[in-house]
Amino acid sequence: VYGEKYGIESAATIFRGTLRYQGFSSLLHVLKNMGLLDNKGTGAVSWYDALDDLRKQGGHADLRKFVLACAGGDRDLGLRAYNCLSWLGLKEHTPVSEPSSIVKSFCDVLQQHLQFEEGERDMVLMHHDIRAVFVDGSNETLSCSMELYGDDRMTAMCKTVGYTAAIGTKLILEGGITNKGLLLPTSKDVYTPSLELLREEGIIFNEHRHVERKNDEFV
Repeated sequence: VYGEKYGIESAATIFRGTLRYQGFSSLLHVLKNMGLLDNKGTGAVSWYDALDDLRKQGGHADLRKFVLACAGGDRDLGLRAYNCLSWLGLKEHTPVSEPSSIVKSFCDVLQQHLQFEEGERDMVLMHHDIRAVFVDGSNETLSCSMELYGDDRMTAMCKTVGYTAAIGTKLILEGGITNKGLLLPTSKDVYTPSLELLREEGIIFNEHRHVERKNDEFV
């Protein structure tokens, strides 16, 4: 789908991925299977009772068996998920913040437990490698990288998301973007001024071009 969006349908290989800590996705999948990401009422005022209601809806005798079933029978993954519930305090009689929505209540718990500690900061990395092989046998690689750290004033995630949205708004309001409707940032009239304004905010992409010619000369 990205080949079509970027107008490079002829590309032999396109890979797009997001790096996460090992086990992140599988753990969240268990919590999703348990119903913690559902936008519905908790049916209880405490997390102990909320999990117990989810366990009963799943038709399991106890919480351990419920978690194991949601882990697809994987005992190691089930144990990690069970211990995660303990660490988050969800097996205690702590109050649910939003009884009308279990996912909102769960997000409040995550926000409370996953805040940065003193001296911690986040980092955003982005890297693109575009490789091309030409009819004369030469190869060319264009690499583009961005590395950004959070600081005492703002997280890196906040910078990359917030500044980008603000710049898009600024360009529309000031007439820098005149096209109407749902636009993709693959248009030159969108990405050229956006990248320039991002650079002013310290969000910089470094590019490197490497050419390998047929006679093994390098540029």
